[in-house]
Amino acid sequence: VLDEIAVAAEEVAKAEGVAANGFRLVFNTGPGAGQTVFHVHGHLLGGRGLEWPPG
Repeated sequence: VLDEIAVAAEEVAKAEGVAANGFRLVFNTGPGAGQTVFHVHGHLLGGRGLEWPPG
């Protein structure tokens, strides 16, 4: 399932024009990470600087 999500995320990143400069795929798991509906999903972040620490 994770592979399918990663492949889909890259397709979305290409469609949105952010794949060339790079993107981040984030998974939040569990209540401590703010998850309230427990299922697997990823957040695609791109289109701006992704410095560390995030924010």
